[in-house]
Amino acid sequence: MLLRNKKSLSIKIISAAFAVLFLFVCNAAAQKISQQTVITGDSMEVRRSGDVTVSKGNSKAVNGNNVITSDNMIYNKKNSLLEASGRVKIVSVVNTKEPLEAYSSFAEYDINTEKGKLWGAKTNVKYFLSGSSAPVVLKAQEIYFNGGLETLSAFKDVEIITSSGTIFSDKAVYNKKDDTITMEKDGESLKRPTADIYYDGRKAFYEADKMIFHASSDSKKIIMTGGVSGKMEMEDKIQ
Repeated sequence: MLLRNKKSLSIKIISAAFAVLFLFVCNAAAQKISQQTVITGDSMEVRRSGDVTVSKGNSKAVNGNNVITSDNMIYNKKNSLLEASGRVKIVSVVNTKEPLEAYSSFAEYDINTEKGKLWGAKTNVKYFLSGSSAPVVLKAQEIYFNGGLETLSAFKDVEIITSSGTIFSDKAVYNKKDDTITMEKDGESLKRPTADIYYDGRKAFYEADKMIFHASSDSKKIIMTGGVSGKMEMEDKIQ
């Protein structure tokens, strides 16, 4: 009888330890409250005495307002680093009317600091503006993010696609607080930001050292500074 009780107690302890392994508690500095991070997947594997957790197939991690899904995930408890690969998607819902969605082939995400990196084929972030029929899309080879997806720094072959045109740049910085995307010439490159814009039957092309795109749905505009040049095409409608 005593042996059975010991076995039962042992099983309970192991089960509890296993559950704790997939339930991480972290402190979100921005909100200063405790949040639970839960990782799930089709199959789970524990390595290195519980320090590393591997999830394979339909992997998902929920951390506060951020939800990450991918084919596979690896979580390292020692450095709080989550690595995701294969059809990565991150959804950040701070404002339910204006969610942010990020897509990539690979991602790294620090559970504690909410900082991370996206890279690989078709890396992009979509910002759904309230009252707008189409999202603002930011494409790049590499995108670094902070505070969930509150700020983004994009590098290499950057494109900002809007309902009114497309802006091209070597790098761009997005700030959700004021809904702006700042693009400027990289110090090591001669390329300057360019914008292809169309509105009210007009087509325009602009080039400048620096462009700031205000993405707010009620006041979309581009402010250009530093050697601004461009041209505009207009179509006359004959009735």
